[in-house]
Amino acid sequence: MYDSGLGHPWLNPEGTFKVFCKADEGLCLAVRGGALFKDVRFSLHIKDEEGKPVFSLINKATGLAVQHSLGPFRPVKLVKFNPEDFDESVLWTESGHLGRDFGRIRMLHNFDMVFDALPHDKDGGGVRDGTTITLTEWAEGGTQSWKILYWSDEANKTCGGLFYEPTCRIYCKADESCSLTVRQGAVCLAPTDADDEYQHWIQEKRLGNRIRDLEGYPAFVLVNRVTGDAIECSPGQANPLKLKAYNPCYLDEFTLLSKGRDMGDGFGFIHMLRSISLNFSVFLVDKDHGGVRNDTKLMLSDWNLGLEDNLHFQWKIAPW
Repeated sequence: MYDSGLGHPWLNPEGTFKVFCKADEGLCLAVRGGALFKDVRFSLHIKDEEGKPVFSLINKATGLAVQHSLGPFRPVKLVKFNPEDFDESVLWTESGHLGRDFGRIRMLHNFDMVFDALPHDKDGGGVRDGTTITLTEWAEGGTQSWKILYWSDEANKTCGGLFYEPTCRIYCKADESCSLTVRQGAVCLAPTDADDEYQHWIQEKRLGNRIRDLEGYPAFVLVNRVTGDAIECSPGQANPLKLKAYNPCYLDEFTLLSKGRDMGDGFGFIHMLRSISLNFSVFLVDKDHGGVRNDTKLMLSDWNLGLEDNLHFQWKIAPW
């Protein structure tokens, strides 16, 4: 089970957000002086056609949520936000990770209709204090390109505000001399080196307070401290592990992991939260001799269908 949104600061640890467009980064979305929350209670279960999770924007001072407008060039509206009521008219999606790049804020079921800061002076752009927010068709304009950042500068740093969290080392029992790292965008193993910053991972555990796998083990996300990317899993046998820009404001089911029972000395299976039969393993480059070596890449595999020797499936997450 999972719950989130207002009143649950574990999703938005630094509190409120500022939303601003590329046309003038000095002006922020407001209901005259209010800050915004992002409510993401439906983001794990409801996605747009591109797979992007939904969210709502709620003004902190008034409790009003930004609602779809009645049509092109009509101002967006404000409606009382009810966290217990499913209302598609207050659901939006981002075209990308708007904490990193400018992009579109769009209606859930109509990608063509996006946030636009309606210019007061169409010849010169004219974005200024009091500019009305409307929905218009995407035309790659600066008034249609937005960012959503925490008000706290610390929270906007790499790793979504987790930069100062203690880091951990991740390694498998088949070869404890190697640790998980990132090489040229790939998740792989390398000889353990504490000075290799890419071997430092942050285990984001806050989600485990609310989300557990079928066996009751808590969810977590593994975030690389240097890149700010999370390990992403793809369902299916022998699919390589990938990296994905970590956005702490969303629950992304493909980055949610859990670790099974302790099989001795802290080692155990690391698997997808949604499919605990698929576990971290290594691509064996030499099946006769185990094959773990420098740059060995990781994949998902069902250990029941894999090797007789399951040391390649047993992992430990330990503090540096």
